[in-house]
Order: sequence, then structure tokens, then C-alpha cells
Amino acid sequence: MRHRLPGRAVLALAAAMMAASPDVSAQVTPARDTGPAGAAAGTAVIRGRVVDLQTGNPLRRARVTVTAPSLGREGISASTDSDGRYELTDLPAGRLTMQVQRSGYLPLQYGQRRPLEQGKPLELMAGQLLEKIDFAMPRMSVISGRVTDELGEPIAGVWVTAQRSMYVNNRRRLLLDGPIATTDDDGRYRIAGLPPGTYVVHSKTLEKWTAQVGGREQTMSYAPTFFPGVSDPNQAAKLNVASGEQANNIDFALVTGRAARIAGTALDSQGRPLRSVTLINELAGASGGMVGSAGSGTVAPDGRFEILNVPPGEYKLQSANAGQLVVLPVVVNSVDIDNVVLTASAGWSVTGRVEIDSATPAGLRRNQVSIAPVPLAGRDLMSMSGGAVTRSAVNDDWTFSVTGVVGASRLRVTFPDGWAVKSILQGDRDIADQPLDMKSGEEITGLQLVLTDRAATLTGQLVDQKGATSADGTVLLFPVESSKWYEGSRFVRTARPDQQGRYRFPGILPGEYLAVALDYVEQGNWNDPEYLASIQRHAQKINLADAAPQSLTLRVVAP
Repeated sequence: MRHRLPGRAVLALAAAMMAASPDVSAQVTPARDTGPAGAAAGTAVIRGRVVDLQTGNPLRRARVTVTAPSLGREGISASTDSDGRYELTDLPAGRLTMQVQRSGYLPLQYGQRRPLEQGKPLELMAGQLLEKIDFAMPRMSVISGRVTDELGEPIAGVWVTAQRSMYVNNRRRLLLDGPIATTDDDGRYRIAGLPPGTYVVHSKTLEKWTAQVGGREQTMSYAPTFFPGVSDPNQAAKLNVASGEQANNIDFALVTGRAARIAGTALDSQGRPLRSVTLINELAGASGGMVGSAGSGTVAPDGRFEILNVPPGEYKLQSANAGQLVVLPVVVNSVDIDNVVLTASAGWSVTGRVEIDSATPAGLRRNQVSIAPVPLAGRDLMSMSGGAVTRSAVNDDWTFSVTGVVGASRLRVTFPDGWAVKSILQGDRDIADQPLDMKSGEEITGLQLVLTDRAATLTGQLVDQKGATSADGTVLLFPVESSKWYEGSRFVRTARPDQQGRYRFPGILPGEYLAVALDYVEQGNWNDPEYLASIQRHAQKINLADAAPQSLTLRVVAP
């Protein structure tokens, strides 16, 4: 059975903001509250217009939404009229984020100028009116073509994706970005909804047949194939697709390969045989994809299993039973794989207490803090009943527990702005930045997770090359010590400036940092240590002291 999973809620997409800076007037008459139940009514108003980027024509039915912590999950939304105009009322003071969506167009965040760039915040004062907050929406890009077999005959039911290089789960690799297309009876596919960018086209199918090879009957299949018809991703052609462009006639033939056997043992942590092993077929993206079963094998009383006729490709072997789970990546390349060892785990756990380092500890509530493991190898898209279940809790007395964790993980703590994880102590050892990986049933007890609001705040202004105030750019703040450059690091921060060119980093732990304002940076690139190393020569060094606010003016650079 195949399961479709949601893609990212918002794709960062190419676009142009129509107004460089909004018009600001004085007081407006307070309007009724249109936000979620329980949200405090504000008195600010935002108005603007939404048009087509290519034609400049107004877009009706575009949905404009503002979000802020005080507005709940839904935020406040309004739809554009026949002239593309919208009005958002009853907005609270503070920093808001904005987004516009419409069918046939790419979602767009306020302040986004280029593909995959972060949006910018909007700073509102009570009773303020912001006008000309305009959006020019780019049309979706499309890649289309035809897939054939090795003899040039069309082949139906092939999954085709547009992939690009991303740094996810602590490594750089090709991942899908956009929807998954399936070829029709004539072998044709169409991948719509793409942001502009550089892609490789990738295809995958589980189709199999028998053929005489070297006088023997063998099961054949197709290897994952990249345009223009190669199985090596390093030989794949790179397609540069502009905003709203349709890249047609991207045709190629699949590469044949022999289907192989996977065999080995599958035992639980006590050495008992598991029930079965499932071969997981996955097309993964940064925030979703498609996943299903590509085969399975029953586990014998002696723990042996076998899965036959597996097409070439990358898979995961997965098994779960009696509260235990094992997942093992495997690459099949037309060669039988024997002696695979699967050992399930009931998961490991940690327990401890949250300590508050604050002059006003009552300012932080227990339900504002959560703790969860982040697997270093990424989350699995397909869950199996009967496997280990990860649970985490922060209790009323500030004790916490994280249980049922399988595999190497780091602990991630979420909390309100202005707070920071000062340390996670195991005795005298700080493990806040260390990957944790233990055997089945093992537990670390007595951890002290120290949260502090005695952290630094860095604010500043962006300027252009001539020293004039600039409202564009992306600010990266990262530690001098490169051992702290890892995905999701509590020391690496990023921000876009507001409409006045001001940026703000609250809750920064003391230490030596590098700060740089970049004209453009793709979302998530700051998780890649190689990327941080490549830009550090453009950065300014700053020493942030404990609980001391500092200011730093940054000149926008384009490395």
C-alpha cells in the first residue's frame, strides 16, 4: 500500500515585492476582531494588492494571511477582490509574518525576492496603517516529457520527480522538490508546481519481467534513471527552469538492471526472531514524499529471512514486533545481498528535570516548553504497528522524560523567544550538543536541562555598499567554533530584517560569533558546515556577553 505524505506547508519561492517600502499613516479606527477565538483584538491594519508577476494583471481570490504568536495557528486572513486588493484589520502590534497563496501560482512570503529565500517580518505598532504591501506572484514552473523502455516503447506507471541538491539529515543529497508525477499509457509525465531553480529529473519503477540472460532465466527490472537516460546521478543533466517556464520534451529511456535477492537475519534485542521484514520504497523530499512497500519476507524460527526479485535502487529494511523496531538503509545494485543483520530495539530513554535560570522564573510556563529527539538519520516516512513508540513529556513539577528513541538522536528543546538552552548536564558533562545513541532499554537518568533568559540579544541595521539603510538581505549568526556547526544547532541563527532594515536575535548564548549579512541565501544552507566555512571570511567577529544587549551594523555582501 502506498501512502502520500504532505509536502512542506510553504515552499520558499521566487518572486518580486512590488513595493520597496510601505506607506505608513497615523491612527485607524479599531475594527472588530477577525482572528481566532480567544485572541486579543488589535488596532493595526495592512492593505495591499496582489498581481501576476509576469503580466502585472490583478489576481482575485488570492488568500493573504498574517501570523503571529498572539494570533494562534490560523492567523488572520483575507481574500483579494476583482482588482487584486485586500485589507487585513484588527492586527496586533509586534512582529508579524505574511504569506499569499493562489491556485496556479507559487506561494509567496512577504519580502521574498528570489527562489527559496526566507520571508521577512513586518513590524507593526498599535493603531498603525501599512499600505501598499503588494505582492507579485510568480506562476508555477513545469517540467514535462516522455519515458520509454530500452527499446523506445512507452512505459506507464513510472514515478518521475524533479530533484535538487539539499542539505538534510546531516548530509547533502538529491531530494524531490515538488509533486510526484506518474507516466500515462503513452509514457508522458508532467511535473507542475515547481519553483524556479536547477533540477535533475529522476524516475523510478518497480516493474519486473523474466528474460533469458546467458542461458539462464532471470528476473529483470529498471534501475532508478536520471535524464538523459543514466543511472549515475553525477551524470544527470541539470535543468535550469525559470519562473513560469515550461521545460518540455525532457524525454529519456530507462536503464535496465537485474532484480536481486536480499537475505539475512532479523532478531529482536533478546535474540528472538521477528515476524517479518518489509522493504520500504521511498521517494523522499525535505518535508514529505511518497512511501510504500516494495516487498516483504517472513522470518523463519531461526531468524532467517529472504526477499526476492528486488529492483535496483535505494530502500530501507524495516521490521517491528512487540514494541521493538529496526530500520536499515540498503542499496540494491543488481547484485544479491546476503548476511544482512537486523537487530530490533525497544528504544532508549532519558529522564531529568528542567531548571530555570532566571530572575523571574514564573515568566516561563511548563506548557511553553517541549523536548523531542531529532534522529540524525532523519525520520522514517512509514510507521509500522507494533514498533517502538517515541514519547516525550514535561510534567507539572518540571521533570521530563523522552522514551522509545531508536537510533542516534539529539535532544531538541523548544521555548518562547528570549530563552535559550544553557546546558543539558549529565553530572559535570554538558551533552546539549552531543548525539545520543544507546542500546535497547538503556536509560540516562538525572539530567539537568537548564533554560535561561540571561542570554544576549543582538540587534542591528543593514546597510548597502554605499552605507545607506537597506531592507534586504539575510543575516547569519554562527559561532567561531566550527564543532558547533551542525544541522539544527542552537548556536546558529538566521534572520531577515523588517521593513526598516532592522534585524534582531534574542536568546543568544554568550561566546564568540561571526555575523554576516548576505544578499541571498537559500533556506537551510546554514545547516551545511561547508557553506558556513565558505562565507566566514565575509563575516564580522563579535563577542556576545551574558545577558548584555549589543548592536551591530552589517553591510550586505554578495559572495
